[in-house]
Parts: sequence; C-alpha cells; structure tokens
Amino acid sequence: MLRTVAFVPQRPWVLLASVFAATLFFGFIVQAAGSAYLRWTADPIVLHYRTTLSYTSALVGDAILLPILNVVVTSQLFAWRRRATAGEVLAALLLGAVLTVGVHLYQAANALLNWTMLEPYSWTPLGYVHAGFMFAELSFVLFFWGQVARVAQDRPRGVLSHRIAIVILCSLVFMRLLLGDYGYFA
Repeated sequence: MLRTVAFVPQRPWVLLASVFAATLFFGFIVQAAGSAYLRWTADPIVLHYRTTLSYTSALVGDAILLPILNVVVTSQLFAWRRRATAGEVLAALLLGAVLTVGVHLYQAANALLNWTMLEPYSWTPLGYVHAGFMFAELSFVLFFWGQVARVAQDRPRGVLSHRIAIVILCSLVFMRLLLGDYGYFA
C-alpha cells in the first residue's frame, strides 16, 4: 500500500494516464464496442435507433473532451493537494445521483429514444452502463467544483488557473454537442 501511495507523487503522469484511459474506456469504448457489435450482427436495434457512433457528442465529447477534462480536473486537484471531507464527497455523489436520475427521467418523459432506451422508462443493459458512467462523471465534476469553491474561500487567487478555464471550455463544448445531438440547436 505504501509503495502505491508513494508512487503517485513521484510519477503523476501514471495517475493522469490512468484517468485518461479509464474515462476513454468506460465513457466511449464500451459504448462504441456495443454499437459496433450490434451493427456487425445486424441487430434490429441499429436499424431503428441511433447508436453511440452516430452522436457527435460521443465521438468528440466522450472520446476526446471528457478524458481531457478528467485529466485536467485530476491535475488541478493533485496540485491543490486539499484533503476533502466525507461530507464533500457524499454531497457530490448525492447531487450526481440526483442529476443522473433527473436526466434519465427527462429522457423517458420526452421519449428521447435511442439504443440505450428503446421505449420510455425501459433501458437496455448498455443504457444502465451509460447511466453508471454518467453518475460517476457528474459526481467527479461536481466534486471538483465543490473543491474550487472551498479553495476560493481559503485562497481566492488559488482558483485563477488555466486548468479551470480548460474545464469550463471542455464542459461548454460538450454541452453544445450534446444538445445539438438531441435537436436543441436545429
């Protein structure tokens, strides 16, 4: 255990590469592989519903923007080296869960059907995997913004960082792509 803990500060690139790889794998590759498999087997789902590989927000957002965002968030948290309280972590997890459930209920109530939800309130197994990733991602980003608020209280200049600007930019571009995929910018 001590070796692992000692290894990270000496080699932060290992942590950052792991964050990038995990985000890419769970955020994009799992869904893209499922989409490719359904196309390869000529599953009727791909004939009637949009899949991951047809969403710009997945191809650009999940595959590029979110891994970059998570690496930048992790590097900023690493630079601050602030010890979070259990309450801060719990608040981020709770708010992440509320937002994830809210987004999925909105999707179902508005019949925004795709290959993860073939009919309202009925998600596919990969739909649950995507919901799990969404929960983790939202919780992590919300935790980060909670830490930004805490650092701003202690050291207002501590939040003046190019990393925070990159997080904002990646988030805005991702949201624009996501809303565009669902026709909100038609």
